Amino acid sequence: MRPIHFKYILQTVILISLFSLAFTPFNPDEGMYPLTEIGSLDLKDAGLKIPITDVYNPDGVSLIDALVNIGGCTGSFVSPEGLIITNHHCAFGAVQRASTVENNYLENGFLAEVRSKEIPAGGITCKITQSYEDVSTEVLKAANSVHDIALREKAIETKIKDIEKREEEKDPAIEARVSEMFAGESYILFRYKLIKDVRLVYIPPREIGEFGGESDNWIWPRHNGDFSFMRAYVAPDGSAAGYSEKNIPYHPKKFIQVNPEGADAGDFVFLLGYPAKTYKHQPSPFLQYQYRYLLPYIQELYSWLIKLFDERGENNPEAALEYASKIKWLANTEKNYKGKLIGIKRLNLIEKKSNEERQLQDFIDSSPGLKEKYGSVLSSIDSVYNGIFKDGILPLFLGQLKRQIDLYNLGTIFIDYKEARQEQKSEKKEKYKEEDFAKLKMKIDAVYMDYHPESDQKIMKKMLTDGIKHSEISDLPPLMVFARSMSPGNRINSFVQYIYDSTFLNNEDRYLSLLRNEKLDLSDINDPYLSFVMQMESIRGNYEIRNEEREGKLNLLLSELMDAKKIWLKKSFVPDANGTLRLTYGYIKGYSPSDAVYYEPVTTLKGVIEKEKETGEYKVPEKIIDLYKKKDFGRFADNKYNDVPVAILYNTDTSGGNSGSPVMDAYGKLVGVNFDRAFEATVNDYAWSPEYSRSIGVDIRYVLWVTQKVGGADFLLNEMGVSP
Repeated sequence: MRPIHFKYILQTVILISLFSLAFTPFNPDEGMYPLTEIGSLDLKDAGLKIPITDVYNPDGVSLIDALVNIGGCTGSFVSPEGLIITNHHCAFGAVQRASTVENNYLENGFLAEVRSKEIPAGGITCKITQSYEDVSTEVLKAANSVHDIALREKAIETKIKDIEKREEEKDPAIEARVSEMFAGESYILFRYKLIKDVRLVYIPPREIGEFGGESDNWIWPRHNGDFSFMRAYVAPDGSAAGYSEKNIPYHPKKFIQVNPEGADAGDFVFLLGYPAKTYKHQPSPFLQYQYRYLLPYIQELYSWLIKLFDERGENNPEAALEYASKIKWLANTEKNYKGKLIGIKRLNLIEKKSNEERQLQDFIDSSPGLKEKYGSVLSSIDSVYNGIFKDGILPLFLGQLKRQIDLYNLGTIFIDYKEARQEQKSEKKEKYKEEDFAKLKMKIDAVYMDYHPESDQKIMKKMLTDGIKHSEISDLPPLMVFARSMSPGNRINSFVQYIYDSTFLNNEDRYLSLLRNEKLDLSDINDPYLSFVMQMESIRGNYEIRNEEREGKLNLLLSELMDAKKIWLKKSFVPDANGTLRLTYGYIKGYSPSDAVYYEPVTTLKGVIEKEKETGEYKVPEKIIDLYKKKDFGRFADNKYNDVPVAILYNTDTSGGNSGSPVMDAYGKLVGVNFDRAFEATVNDYAWSPEYSRSIGVDIRYVLWVTQKVGGADFLLNEMGVSP
């Protein structure tokens, strides 16, 4: 069965800009500008001191060439020898995988004194933007060739895959990705150079890189050294290659010079990076769905999961290390969603968006020509979302069953493989290739490696118990027996215990044996757990059919609505972030989160010491305490504070994916590394707020000070051209 799609919820479906009311001027420091827009920006008036072509030059080398997408985060080259700086939390998973209880690099940090000791950053690859090309005409021609609205989105997806395959066949050295800039309107082909061999160079101890832990996550004032150094390697001929001792450091076209003097309050800064999804151009029904369904459901579930995995790690170092990365990801999302719920209410976003749409409708109705062409667009969008609201948490519930429950996930893999093989046999197609099965087995092995029966059962019980509280879940045939029971909790517990005790999915050898048995079809297998998964996946398939029709309708409606909005406001729009390279700019600037409270935009080492505790999230390494007592700040003290600046705050427009983005000064030099937003700015994914939209970065002076004084890695400073 095909995986469920959430594009109407989770992908960029661009509509009208949330604060671009007819009477509201565009705020110059709002926006994540794509490559196509950088040349038209008036950054000189904003404070940029170098030519715009130094930032982006499609006909030459520029700062853009120093940027990498590294494992879904952003990184930047800071030396001609392929040295990359990014966030500690971006390297977190790789460091965890390289760690053991005996050599716990996650807790204690890691330093390769010489390049031969740099170790693979498992699971991390780099992508460097090489070029881009508008392929909208080709994509839309395919979309418009289908007459069934339910097939429109599928036609777009198929054409995009065809373009990507075509480009990669022409040049095997690149990865091709077509990104939707405006739904049903604009599609850009990006070509990326791949780097497959990435190695760890210097990772500060967790007490530095994650100082404050989840208590300080999404919070200002901030005092953690969220940075890491890695290095990119390629084959001797410059081509992408997996790890090999014969590989050599990658020599980038451009690297960013480090400014060891840093920056100060009021200074102009700009960022380049790969921000993930934002939703500033969404309609009010989208925000309603987020506020009523997605955000509260996921936030509550993840909060519960965090407690479960924390309990598993208590007094169990191996389990704590195993779950560290998962807990970090869950906690980051949980707190982000909590902040968004507060932000939507605080800024009254749904009502503001609804008011804006009423103004747009009045404008459309004022002209017979506009009314004939666009008069029903908003009401048609509402009609589509009425169906989405009717499904409620159903897609979320189905998605999380597979994502959070290992045995359920294994069941879907088993079903998908068996169905694919049955289809191949019926159509007399080529048998499944052994190399393809080898990849599938690696995936299966990884799931079994993480599988913990007790935790898995608890998650299943939790999700079923919570799910049947919602009518769209309790009315599902496989779950109706629980919902109608006088004691659904006991019935669910008994059911879960039974299917876990009675299934072959518990045993990997048995699982693989049945999977490879070509004489055995799904209908021949009598297994209660697999039967439950098959029923739920059938429901998922029916949902997909409904959703494909909705996506097709929205694809057309959103394009029409954007056209109407352009006529109304007489302006064009910056597309929402979608994982492609963007620029954003602003100033180092504080803010007032609440009445009678004002936050300065720079924190210092003094704040680290003030937060210090003997254990827990605020534990400070003894070496930092000793250095602070001696006032041993080296050249990295700021005269204004007589201290080392630790973190900076600025009003740029950032999102997930901007983790690790270089914060650059007016001369294009590195003064910080972006790693977070303030709690009040989590809502920034939906709307820009001049009062609250603030991003957080680690000050480059703290990076250099820690690297030199704590890490003892003067050689890295020398490599970056910084004299100790």
